[in-house]
Amino acid sequence: MAESTTALHNLRAAFPALQDGLCFLDWASTGLLPLPAQVALTEFLAACGRCDSADSTWMHGAGATTRNALRALIAQRLQANPRDIGLLENTTAGLNAAASALRLQHGDNVILGEIDYLAVAMPWRHRARRDGLELRFVPARAGRIEAADVLERIDERTRVVALSTICWTSGALTDLAAIARETRMRGIHLIVDATQTFGLLPLDTRSVPAQFIACGGHKWLLGTLGQGFLWVHPECAARHQPPFVGFLSGTPAQGQWPDWFSSASSSLHDEVMVPSTARAFESGGTPNYAGAITLLAALRLLDTVPQDELVAHVRTLGTQLIDGLQSRGFTVLTPTEPTARAGIVVFQGGGEAAEKTLVAALRSQRIACAVRYAGGVGGVRISLHGPNNAADVARLLAALPQR
Repeated sequence: MAESTTALHNLRAAFPALQDGLCFLDWASTGLLPLPAQVALTEFLAACGRCDSADSTWMHGAGATTRNALRALIAQRLQANPRDIGLLENTTAGLNAAASALRLQHGDNVILGEIDYLAVAMPWRHRARRDGLELRFVPARAGRIEAADVLERIDERTRVVALSTICWTSGALTDLAAIARETRMRGIHLIVDATQTFGLLPLDTRSVPAQFIACGGHKWLLGTLGQGFLWVHPECAARHQPPFVGFLSGTPAQGQWPDWFSSASSSLHDEVMVPSTARAFESGGTPNYAGAITLLAALRLLDTVPQDELVAHVRTLGTQLIDGLQSRGFTVLTPTEPTARAGIVVFQGGGEAAEKTLVAALRSQRIACAVRYAGGVGGVRISLHGPNNAADVARLLAALPQR
């Protein structure tokens, strides 16, 4: 059984619904918003309704401070520099920004996972049709995308490998470190979707030298919808720029934007200095300040639990769940080896229709989970995070039939 420390106990206490009968096991879909994030968001919205300073643009200065603090916290988790973090609305925006910035030629190929999330493949499906690229899909073996299968598809025309950190419908981690070593050596761009593990598992950009890492904040990071990030390797940012630009990604040649907007001499012909960093990959328009405020508060809460303690806790819960599922006769797709999984555990319950019926029955008992499939691989998906405890797992198992 997983033991709850003071830090884990306090983390769980930040989710009142968990004390009020909800057994929440669906962090991989959309997570719950913790109390500190709710409070921070409420305070921001109230301030938007007051305009205390009588300056209607006050939120831009405050928002810039918040976003800089958020970049710093994200960078700390990535063992990276804050200047290499761009704040975007979601994973899709990050993946599209990365795909649009790379210069590829007709006949170049891109390697993708057959059971990966749709957002990873969509930018490349579009570019394949438009630019004549070849897409090479790596099939799954026992619900996994194996590094060896990825590497054997690389040739002299491979320009991009785009993968997720985990198979979202099986819970099997992908060995990105092994893939990254090869792509780095051969000058191939590695684009990573980290949404289904970041916030739970560490991701060190020094050991996984990708060119881009995209992530949404509304799952394992405990933030709200509409705020994510894109990490861009500084060498890549210096060479590649997206085909879009907004003035807030840069600064005027003289002074700051408040000075420019209030100057009679400002002109549309004035130079805008956009740095060759991840900031250039942001939209450059008015940012999602509310999303940044909630994600910053959520990350500060997550940081109260040591990373190794959080990972060990969730993997212990996963072992408890897998053992219980197997004892009830269910087939578990997720690896039993703790280091081969994160927070997702997927089991099969008699086919899609039966699984949807089962999940509906569980939801009627306030047990939140989901059915997810990709390329025929999937089943009932349970996702465990730090706020969960052994009682949550026991409650789910008690609600399942014996097969």
